[in-house]
Amino acid sequence: MPTTLAVGLLALGSWLGRAWPDLGTSGGQMLVWGFFVSTVACYHGTYTINSLCHVWGRRRYATGDDSRNNWLLALITLGEGWHNNHHRYPMSVRQGFYWWEIDITYYGLRLLAALGVVWDLKPVPREVRDAHTAVAAS
Repeated sequence: MPTTLAVGLLALGSWLGRAWPDLGTSGGQMLVWGFFVSTVACYHGTYTINSLCHVWGRRRYATGDDSRNNWLLALITLGEGWHNNHHRYPMSVRQGFYWWEIDITYYGLRLLAALGVVWDLKPVPREVRDAHTAVAAS
């Protein structure tokens, strides 16, 4: 699948360069920005969550690890910063368990579900969500 994306972006950029030369778009440009740069950004976002959300933030649930919720990282990573929530109940489609925990990825998945593109989204059971068991927040 990644190879298909890379080849598709290269072909699209080449076609755009020929069809609309005023755009200044090339196959190489589309490949670099659409595949390599976006992949590196995605990896960095993932590594940032798995590193920083085990150091900085607040713990709502005692999860047997050092995971924390970090609202700033949640905004930057579209919801992934609600890491302690994720460790509490990883089967949920939603990482921001409460309405005030902004989770852009969840909103997008809800939209796709409403359009019939995805289905069987697993919510957080209320008893899991409301069972606050965290040690002192740090």
